[in-house]
Amino acid sequence: MRGVIFENAPSSWNEALPIGNGHFGGMAYFEDNKLTLALNHYEVYYQKLHRYSKKYRHGEGPDFTHQYGRTFDELKKLAAEMYRNPEQDPLFLYGDALNPNSMYRKYGKPSGGSSHYPTGEIHLFPCKKLSDPDKYSLSLDIERAVVQFNVEKDQDKLEVSTMIAQDGDYVITTIRQTNEVLLPSVALSVPRRRYVDMHVTYHQLDDTTFYYMGAFYPDGEEKERCDPFSFIVMMRIIGAKGSVVAGPEDSLRIALRDAEANLTLLTTVVTEEETEELLSTALARLTKPSAQVEVDNMVERHQAYWKSFWSRTSITLPDKMIEDLWYINLYAIACSSGKGGRMREQACGLNGLWDIKQPTKWGSMWYWDVNIQAAFWPLYTANRLEIAEAFNEGLLSYVQLAERMSQQFHGLEGVAGDYPHALYVSIWPWCAQFLWDYYRYSMDIDFLREKAYPLFKQIARFFEGYLQVNEQSRHYEIFPDISPEQGPLTRNSTCSLAALKYLLKIAAEAGELLGEAEADRLKWSELADNLAPYSAAVSKSYGDVLLDSEWATADMHLRHPSLLMPIYPIGEINRYSEPLVRKRGENTLRYAANRTEYGMFQFGWLSCSASRLGKGTTALRLLYEQGIDLSLRSNGLFAEETERWMNYCNITNEPLYHPHMMEASGEMVAAVNEMLLQSYDGVIDVFPALPSGEPEPELAMGLYEHEVDRKKYAEWNQCSFRGLLAVGAFEVSAERKNGRTCWVTIQSKAGKKAVVRNPFHVSDNVLVSKREGQSWSRVDHQEDEGRISFDTEKNGEYAIHPHGESIVLDNSLDAKRVYPLVHEAHTYRRVFLGKDSDTQHKRLLDHFTFDYYSGNSRESRLAAYRFDFGVGSLEKDYNNVLPRQVHVEGVLGQTFRKVTRESMFTAYSGIGWECTKELRAIDRGAPDELRRDFIGGESEATFVVELPKGRYDLLFVSGDAEASSYTEIEITGGSMWKPEKMLKAGEFATDILPITQKSDGYVKLRFRTCEGSQWRMNAIIINKNYTYL
Repeated sequence: MRGVIFENAPSSWNEALPIGNGHFGGMAYFEDNKLTLALNHYEVYYQKLHRYSKKYRHGEGPDFTHQYGRTFDELKKLAAEMYRNPEQDPLFLYGDALNPNSMYRKYGKPSGGSSHYPTGEIHLFPCKKLSDPDKYSLSLDIERAVVQFNVEKDQDKLEVSTMIAQDGDYVITTIRQTNEVLLPSVALSVPRRRYVDMHVTYHQLDDTTFYYMGAFYPDGEEKERCDPFSFIVMMRIIGAKGSVVAGPEDSLRIALRDAEANLTLLTTVVTEEETEELLSTALARLTKPSAQVEVDNMVERHQAYWKSFWSRTSITLPDKMIEDLWYINLYAIACSSGKGGRMREQACGLNGLWDIKQPTKWGSMWYWDVNIQAAFWPLYTANRLEIAEAFNEGLLSYVQLAERMSQQFHGLEGVAGDYPHALYVSIWPWCAQFLWDYYRYSMDIDFLREKAYPLFKQIARFFEGYLQVNEQSRHYEIFPDISPEQGPLTRNSTCSLAALKYLLKIAAEAGELLGEAEADRLKWSELADNLAPYSAAVSKSYGDVLLDSEWATADMHLRHPSLLMPIYPIGEINRYSEPLVRKRGENTLRYAANRTEYGMFQFGWLSCSASRLGKGTTALRLLYEQGIDLSLRSNGLFAEETERWMNYCNITNEPLYHPHMMEASGEMVAAVNEMLLQSYDGVIDVFPALPSGEPEPELAMGLYEHEVDRKKYAEWNQCSFRGLLAVGAFEVSAERKNGRTCWVTIQSKAGKKAVVRNPFHVSDNVLVSKREGQSWSRVDHQEDEGRISFDTEKNGEYAIHPHGESIVLDNSLDAKRVYPLVHEAHTYRRVFLGKDSDTQHKRLLDHFTFDYYSGNSRESRLAAYRFDFGVGSLEKDYNNVLPRQVHVEGVLGQTFRKVTRESMFTAYSGIGWECTKELRAIDRGAPDELRRDFIGGESEATFVVELPKGRYDLLFVSGDAEASSYTEIEITGGSMWKPEKMLKAGEFATDILPITQKSDGYVKLRFRTCEGSQWRMNAIIINKNYTYL
């Protein structure tokens, strides 16, 4: 199995496991003996938006005459008036120009968040006996797109398997139980949430059919004239009967009876976006597959789809964390792309189907200025053009609105390059790249003619009128302009210049391919060739760099690394550029890497840019240190808050729930793609940017020798990929062993000429062969300037390899590994993919020891004491259980101070036992250096610690590898902790208690147990939060 496993570990909504069919799905998690599947259907979720209100749909459409309260001419004049020379004066942030009440000028930002309406939840309640299981697990198998729950106690076993049918809006939950009472009840629920104003009614139709109906108004709806939007969620039970029993008001609790060993819950969603006949449609949908044999057929079709999905592409890497994240995040995009749904103008939105708890910061929708683009970046090389179609459909659905804005706001023909955010003129040229890529990777000339080229032409028409000629330089300039979300209201942002130049060139090239008007092609080529050059400056820290825009400073802080647009995704600057241009690109990358806000769409963009410059080690480091190390959750997806980091946008919010972000999933996959295969310039380049295993020279300079190892990442000397897609519709596979490429195979889907950058050793005699049945025959090829080229036939399969090298094509998925996967971050915190019974213990230790990022600010933990309770004679290497604490500037943290049964308190020592009588110190030898030994007893004991006045947190570890235990902890005059149950042999409790010390003095910690048991204390860490003034 490949995926994520939570073994003997609970999970919550923020690490739930994803399933979906493109437009309908959910996330599963298990905690407090309840299995929850939180549902999300795009037809329900997006109805909150005003564009889906009847008022909007039946209205005259938006009026674009004024943007930000001004006409275009007024904004243009304002931009000129607010210009300041960045070398002489402070700049006005673009928001100052667009809004007189800019957020940055206010006393504070308003409270609030965004709550899209939930589709609801399905709850399964195992019996009380299973609340203390022998073992349990929740797992996601991405190869089958199934979430599996298993729990066992003695001879009883409950198994639950859940999937979202690929060919219909069904949740299929199959249940197997060795005893009919193991699952006594289930529930349907629409939880009440902040800022969610939904009316929900619950119903029982018969003893196998239950449903609820939800109704709410979209934003801005005319409530006095229009009915609310409604939907229904209906469940049918196959293999048992049910009856409604008392439960929370926001749920329908269903007690099961006459349950068979195998039963199925079949759930469907119907919305008014499909039909007004909700009840009858839902009933008809559930009546057809009411027999188990029909359900089995649905499951079989579902499994066949995903088997076919994964048969097309695969990768194998020495770094199994990166490998699995590539698979999981590609799967997540496929599950929530928007494909097959009715809300095509949103595609996957910001959060996909994973916004399951409200309120959130943003709310999901099609976000224009990198978010939606980043989510779809990887699909071309990943050979998922059928999913990329969701972007094409979404973008094209906005064309009429963009044309309307062009006419009303700009007074120009064509598609407004800045729809829907006035003056963000990079938006549509940027989005057009995806339609060009769809053509280049598919070679679908009909798509180019009917969909892509007409859009290119309309965008180019707009810029024919928008561009201005500089009378001195005779260059065409972009003014006014905004670099996405940063800098001044400006002129000639690098992002806009690069995106527009590329758009004009592809429009001209597409026109030539299609035999369109030569005058247009010549005009667009002339505009592209005479656009203003990128602005550059010499930074004191980074040397010659690209500026974010003509009016930006050389070291301006970046929210977006959008000045990397010429490097990635366009590829205008790359590792083959002439030396000065490449050096400027490398400097710009270093500048962006050090001066860009940490976030969801930044790390992958930086990593991809490093790969385009041939810097594989840098690409991997950026992927880890600015992405995985901070924002990865244990389910393999990324979010704006983890236990290790919070995005700076969220630091000052009221409490919100931060869902997983699709842009990060896209960039995770794209970053790996770029290391393995590039073809942006039409040349197939295999393994172009693999990590070398050596420190990056620019990072090692000036470091002490003992610090250099922290900058190393392992070499990728053995890796392979199968079925990745290159420009020209070539499916490419390749293998590398012992640092050398063994072979490359190419399947030509369109019969074009293949050009491959030679990946073999210069001394190798390279052969090109074509598959003929079960054998290979030599074909002619040319070698010139490090490139191998040869003609291909449509659907022909070719191999390139050194003489004597055999070709072995392995179609199996290599997924044998032990979960959870663990990566040690650059902060020394451990990052987990999956969980086991020890994961939370390790997380808490890390949380108490290692640095946390608040935005881009790194905060160190301040340890007052670190105590190891146990046998004094043991020599320990704590590195084996907890890496040493090193603060940002290299200051070493405390080691553990041993506490033995003889550690009697004195004023001189400042710590110790009030009484050592009846204390026992025992070493079990396992499971690790902190938990192997302990101090314990049956009688109450008091441990005294001197603490100056202040606020502290106390972390403790309690348990016994070989015997059961029960430990209560009381902070005299403060808080108290009791375990929920007796700890079994081998179980440990790790938790945190607050300490408020209002005056200098001593804190007393009392340890006690219950009758017939014994208390255990393995370790205590006390961290200082702040000093009372």
